[in-house]
Amino acid sequence: MSENPLPSQEFHFFDPERQEVRVVVIHPPKRRYWLHALLFLLTLLSTLCIGARLQYNFNHGLPSFKLDEDILPWSWALADWHRLVLGLPFSISLLGILTAHELGHYVLCVRRKVFATWPFFIPAPTLIGTLGAFIRIKSPIRSRTDLFDIGIAGPIAGFIVAVPVLFAGLLASRPLTEQTAQTDIVFGLPLIFYVAHWILGSIGIHAAAAELSPAWLYLHPVGVAAWVGMFATALNLLPGGQLDGGHIIFGVNPRWHRPVSFITIAVLLPLAWFFSATWLLWAVVLRLTIGHPQVPQWPGLDTKRKLLAAFALLMLILTFAYAPLQGSGIRDWDFVQHFLHRSK
Repeated sequence: MSENPLPSQEFHFFDPERQEVRVVVIHPPKRRYWLHALLFLLTLLSTLCIGARLQYNFNHGLPSFKLDEDILPWSWALADWHRLVLGLPFSISLLGILTAHELGHYVLCVRRKVFATWPFFIPAPTLIGTLGAFIRIKSPIRSRTDLFDIGIAGPIAGFIVAVPVLFAGLLASRPLTEQTAQTDIVFGLPLIFYVAHWILGSIGIHAAAAELSPAWLYLHPVGVAAWVGMFATALNLLPGGQLDGGHIIFGVNPRWHRPVSFITIAVLLPLAWFFSATWLLWAVVLRLTIGHPQVPQWPGLDTKRKLLAAFALLMLILTFAYAPLQGSGIRDWDFVQHFLHRSK
């Protein structure tokens, strides 16, 4: 089934050169349900394979990532379907966050009568088994209010799902040992991990690790999924280009979009030099997408939405990790030994 039963829509545009209003008819996109389903199933399979290896390593007290063994665990995981079952906590948690994010956008598109595709999931041979998901908007957006609401709905929906996943992941995590500390990849934790860890410690939950920094916890695969979800939220909220954060900025004030985009690029470049080359990629993405589709300037946003914009900034602060992926050398072994000695 590929046809879409939605009716066509008329959009009215003012042409300043001819001083006239043009009427454009936009037809709804064809629904390629088979493609969305296939990509989702492939992403489910790829994240199951990654999650299976993460869970196996966690259960057996092995480092989370050893690049010579765990970087591409597909053949290992697919050799026995019982191993795939191990990947369910990671896969369900991660896909739940990504799906919530994209459905947040999609539902607002439907409510505001904006044509959009279903989410496209991207299976990939990466550390997490995917490159995320996205929807494509297929018709103009009628107002800054609609643009803002569609842009912010995804990060909020994903964040709402990611927070309980984070708490569950921290509760299931345990202190590092001499063996598990020797992972080849260390996740740089955003502020939200420290806030959640402090909350659990302050109410007397997870007492075994309450005195430890989250950086000294061996994250359960669900905690790894929460990290990915928070990192994806931060990336989408970068204020510039055609990312969600760029749409939010444009919705708040269209004149801010271009200068704020360049300021964001200027901030990412030193982060790429000193902490992680990942930020160079995103600086390039922002530069290539710095233009923004035109949206009617009026009416502007109300006070409630301006407060939501402030909440989006808070989400960015909580989820941003300036050094997201680090090598094992970031953990000075002398500090690890000191920690292990002190915890005995």
